[in-house]
Amino acid sequence: MADCLVSLSDQAFFTIVTSALEAYQVDHAKLDGDPETHLETIGNLWGFINESRRGEYVYRIEMADVSTAADRDKSWVIAKNESYEYKRDFLDCYYPEFRFLGDFHSHPYSKAQDQVRTELDLERNSLYHFSKGDFQAVKEAQQGPDKKDYRVGVVATVYEREDYIKRTSKHLDEGSCIRFQYKNITIWIKAYVWAGDDYRRKSDKMVNLICPNLGFNVS
Repeated sequence: MADCLVSLSDQAFFTIVTSALEAYQVDHAKLDGDPETHLETIGNLWGFINESRRGEYVYRIEMADVSTAADRDKSWVIAKNESYEYKRDFLDCYYPEFRFLGDFHSHPYSKAQDQVRTELDLERNSLYHFSKGDFQAVKEAQQGPDKKDYRVGVVATVYEREDYIKRTSKHLDEGSCIRFQYKNITIWIKAYVWAGDDYRRKSDKMVNLICPNLGFNVS
């Protein structure tokens, strides 16, 4: 049974998904530059931590933002610490009840760019999971010179196929990931938690991702 629940508000869900789709589909090139699509994006997660009646720790992601100043590429994204500090100070003034929880980023995949043929191939190779570089970035956020109280990491993976094939929405990884479809695009949202004073990582069966507006409740 999961002992950590990660709950997405409507606002957080909207921002995470639409920013991932925008970076995936919309050309980010400068004027007269080569097209730049299928990029990664990143943003901060804000909310609070409490405890459920069953004893699970609940990480409520109330708001998500998009780091518009981040450096983006097709296989990596790097946010600027100044962006985090600016938004942290703004929330301290206008939303003091919220705390920094962590961040989200996206993984863009396609058959043409990455030779990922199907959603099944993507899942078999765990491409919707954090990469080694993602885990290293979290460690640096927790222990580096710009140390943050980083508790929740979310990755939104986007995969577009030419032909529409209906996929059922479902929980994966024993509840820590949700998969759903928008038009001919499949989207995975997976959550990780770092708990306690030692930031012990929890995932899969220890984490349950909840997204009420999609019908994903406690599994």
